[in-house]
Amino acid sequence: MFGYVRINKAELRVREYEYYRAAYCGLCRSMGKCTGQCSRLTLSYDISFLTQVRMALLGTVPTFGKRRCAVHPFRARMMMEPNEELFYAADVSALLAYEKCRDDRADRRGVGRLVAAARCFLMRSAYRRAAKRLPELAAFLRERLTALSSLERENRPTVDEPAAIFGEMLAALFSHGLPEELRRIAHVIGTKIGRFIYILDAIDDLEKDQKNRNFNPVLLLYGKEPTEHEKKMLEDALLSCLSDAAAALDLVEEATGSPRRAVLENILYLGMPATAKKIIWGEAKTCQGGHT
Repeated sequence: MFGYVRINKAELRVREYEYYRAAYCGLCRSMGKCTGQCSRLTLSYDISFLTQVRMALLGTVPTFGKRRCAVHPFRARMMMEPNEELFYAADVSALLAYEKCRDDRADRRGVGRLVAAARCFLMRSAYRRAAKRLPELAAFLRERLTALSSLERENRPTVDEPAAIFGEMLAALFSHGLPEELRRIAHVIGTKIGRFIYILDAIDDLEKDQKNRNFNPVLLLYGKEPTEHEKKMLEDALLSCLSDAAAALDLVEEATGSPRRAVLENILYLGMPATAKKIIWGEAKTCQGGHT
């Protein structure tokens, strides 16, 4: 995925960070079991966040165990044991990763297209497994991504319309299969996180897209690199998305002191705002999701 859904590690207690890392490692292991070893290459913090939101909504009580893995072979690490939501997230990651490869294969040229084609080949098996278990969701994602690609080809100077489509996609992923009351909460969180990711990714890619003459809704909207005033407006819009997502999260009935709640609040109140500020104001580029 994109890697913008990050924690602020310095503000987490030790037990909270250990929970976060164990959940992340547990997701990686579940991906290997559910969609194959190649799918573990698509592991991201974004999908880990989706898992924790759904577990919080459903009141899932995870179990943990110490295990070794190929990335950390010499010392056993605490990992969340596979559960239904981790397996769901593994399927979601496979669907998104394959669709991203397809999109890259269609849009890129030369070596970039060959690399995207190779990634499609590697992810095809994982995608087929996931699509077999989640056929309606796979079809919905394909339809929405087709609509997004069509809108992007029109080169219209709007950020809201493509961001809204991406928000619809993540809303579906967050809320799929949940009871109605929980589905509404998850839908709001997914919508706002989706809009945040799409807009911030466009800002992050400004320089590259301007150089390569690629579609970028922020460039089209302003016709140039945003001014400081325009950057402040973009930052305010992104922080508003996070505020709405946090308000929806507040409706989840979970103990205030639980590590899971602390991690989710850390991400929404501290980690993601800090990531947005760094990218908007040019302090640093975000890192992609990966093993910690």
